[in-house]
Amino acid sequence: MKKLLTTLILIFALTSTASAASLYTTTIMDVSAAQVQDALIEIFTGKNFTIDEVTPYTITFQKSFNDGVWLATKLNTVKCNLIERDGNVKLMVSQMELIGGQTLRKRSIDHLVPLLSEVKHVLDGTPIEEVHNEAVNQLPGSGNEREKELGLVLGENGEVTDVKPGSVAHGKIAIGDAILEINGMSLNGMDREAVKTYIANKWGSGASLILLVQHDGEKNFVTVKKGE
Repeated sequence: MKKLLTTLILIFALTSTASAASLYTTTIMDVSAAQVQDALIEIFTGKNFTIDEVTPYTITFQKSFNDGVWLATKLNTVKCNLIERDGNVKLMVSQMELIGGQTLRKRSIDHLVPLLSEVKHVLDGTPIEEVHNEAVNQLPGSGNEREKELGLVLGENGEVTDVKPGSVAHGKIAIGDAILEINGMSLNGMDREAVKTYIANKWGSGASLILLVQHDGEKNFVTVKKGE
C-alpha cells in the first residue's frame, strides 16, 4: 500500500510541474559576473543550498528534500549561467531533480523565483515585485504575452532619470524631461515616494496617465496607457 501511494505521489509530482517554467532568465544591470555569483552564494546558502561547482561564468547549487514518510529523497541541482554584456549580466537558471537516486528530470524553477528576485533587487535596486522572467514565451497566441511596463524612472522634482527600452514610455518621453503633472495633479512639492506610489496604483489599475511633460523648454501633454 505504501509503495502504491509513493508511486501515485511521484506521478502527481511529475505531472503537476510539467507545464511550469523550467528556465528563468533575468538581466542584472551594471554588475560583473563575480558580483552576481557573490550575491547568489549569500542568498542560496542562506536557504541551506550547498555549493556544488563554481567557474567564472557558472555556479551550481544542490539541496536534498525528504519528508521522511511518503516521498523518496529528491536531490535538486540548480545551475546558474552568467553572460556579461555591455556592463550587465544575463542570469539564466535551470534546475534538475534526481528522485530516489533513479529518476532524473527537469524541475520547475517557480519556487526559486523569490530568491532570484532578491538577487536582482540587492544588486541593481529593481523592486522585487517588478522582477520578471525574461524567458517566458511571448509569441502572439502563446497566452504568455508579457504586458509592457510603463518604464519611467523619476528622480527629484519629477525629472526623468531613465526610460526603459521596449516600455510604453520609450519613444514618448526622454531622459532629462520633467513630468510636471499627472492626470491634472501637480507634482510640485510632492514627495518622490508618494509620486511613485500614485503612478504604480494608477498603472496597476489599468488607468491611462495623462502627463504634462517639459521637453527642451516646451510643455506638452503625453498620454500613456497599457496595451500600446
